[in-house]
Amino acid sequence: MYKIRPKPPTETNRIDRPVPGSFDFQQAFELSPSPLMILNRDLDYVYANAAYLVTTGCSLSEIQGRNVFEAFPETEARTALFRAAFEQAFGGSENVLMTEPYAIPVDGGGMREVVWICTQIPLRNAAGEVEYVMQNAVDITEKHQREQENRVLMRELDHRVKNSLATMQAVTRMSLVESKSMQEARDDLLARMHAMSEVQNLLVERNWAGSNIEAVLSNALIPFGYEPDGASRITLDGPHARVTAKQAQALSMALHELATNAAKYGALSNDEGTVHVGWTFNNTNGSHFDLTWRESGGPAVTKPTRRGFGTTMLTRILAQEINGDLSLDYKPDGLVCKMEGWLDNGK
Repeated sequence: MYKIRPKPPTETNRIDRPVPGSFDFQQAFELSPSPLMILNRDLDYVYANAAYLVTTGCSLSEIQGRNVFEAFPETEARTALFRAAFEQAFGGSENVLMTEPYAIPVDGGGMREVVWICTQIPLRNAAGEVEYVMQNAVDITEKHQREQENRVLMRELDHRVKNSLATMQAVTRMSLVESKSMQEARDDLLARMHAMSEVQNLLVERNWAGSNIEAVLSNALIPFGYEPDGASRITLDGPHARVTAKQAQALSMALHELATNAAKYGALSNDEGTVHVGWTFNNTNGSHFDLTWRESGGPAVTKPTRRGFGTTMLTRILAQEINGDLSLDYKPDGLVCKMEGWLDNGK
């Protein structure tokens, strides 16, 4: 809500010397870079300087003698706000309208919004009576936009920090619950924290605007021997597709859990095993995708007797973020994890 802020009265008796005769007040008014305009008691335009006319896109002949609310119609609420400010100035009190938006015409038609701080200044005649009011407008549009953007960024940062802390809390709890010793819990926790940190770095580089799915998967698998430009036991195969920041985090953590399991018990636990990660993408009906993690050449696989953090991460958290389904098939020759869903919250 916009408020009129009164300004303390000025002490005109401090002007104890006459103004030099060579000083041209009209020229100073005209050349001021701030938009200035003068109204009479009927709120008709008496005069406006060049900066005001350029800003409003008008000529002096178009507005001189016209009522300010006729020249620039406003809503009932804003008209009441400005009228109160002008009346206060005609009552002898200088005042300020803070952070007030205005719709200004632009060349070629249309309007643009600017944000001004407007000061209403009483102008007195020789008898000391307020005869006119001058409005001085300071354009703070860019500053206001930056402040708005900063507020949005702070809200987004607050949201992300809370989400990250909640994720870290869940990871820590599950790591402690499922580990057989404090050393194992420490190692698992540090590895998972490192995976979270790596995907955070990837997203920061892209200003949290999501990422390419291949970059996310590559980033998660490099610690397990994946080499993007060389021979590797891990291969990635799929088209370019983008994922949101939340999906990138969930996919990265899921691939970390699959790779960790493969390194401990599966295809990456010996020298012959391989992992192939392939995905397809169909944008004819939203942004649907299928991704398959397929292990081969490792030790014989058996289904675990209990659900650990990795299984929970895959079947619950990741499935929720991709708005789809995920299955784990413990084939004797290697684990196969299939997931299908949406990369853009499509349905």
